[in-house]
Amino acid sequence: MQALVSVRSPEEALQAAAAGVPLIDLKEPRSGALGALPDETLQAIVQALRGHGHDGEISATTGDHPPTALQPLLAEAQRVAACGVDVVKVGVLPGPGGLDLIAALAQLPHRIVPVLMVDQGLDPQLAQATCEAPFHAVMIDTVGKRSGSVLDHLGHQRLKSWIDLAQRTGRRVGIAGALRLEDITTLQSLHPDFAGFRSAVCEGDRAQALSPARLHALMATLIQ
Repeated sequence: MQALVSVRSPEEALQAAAAGVPLIDLKEPRSGALGALPDETLQAIVQALRGHGHDGEISATTGDHPPTALQPLLAEAQRVAACGVDVVKVGVLPGPGGLDLIAALAQLPHRIVPVLMVDQGLDPQLAQATCEAPFHAVMIDTVGKRSGSVLDHLGHQRLKSWIDLAQRTGRRVGIAGALRLEDITTLQSLHPDFAGFRSAVCEGDRAQALSPARLHALMATLIQ
């Protein structure tokens, strides 16, 4: 299981890279679960990471939008991809329009990762469609970060079923959503390909600065 850490600036990105984080995700935590960063910040982070020799995957988010905002979401995905990231993460909220959004995202000429937001549970039809489409990877996450982790929302068995479904269809699968360092053993028992962290590696809540000590603790725990 690889670690994905979300960062908001070149300084944070270099801290994560120095700790050995392989997957670095660019987002603005103060703007929501998948808050988007402006072009100039995305480009500066990509340049900083590549300039310091980071050869791991760099992803970026497109913001929190309802699935019915199809054209704005597709335009945002194109904007983010043009900033030089390897992967574009697009949040898929439950409700009308989700299946149409998945179908449209699958047609984009970029490495897209749909992120299903599961605060209210996981829609089986949407999960199936997401796993069957030819995405680079698939993820689940939560919108609310103060009402428990994704482990609390779905539970071990439902998470395992989701991971098995995704991996059977050939997708890489990731889990995020208020995960804590003490969740790592449980996460590893589920065998996702990667897990995403932000608040667990911050000085305070997810809107605060990254903690180098917590970053190193994360990586040390993963390699035990």
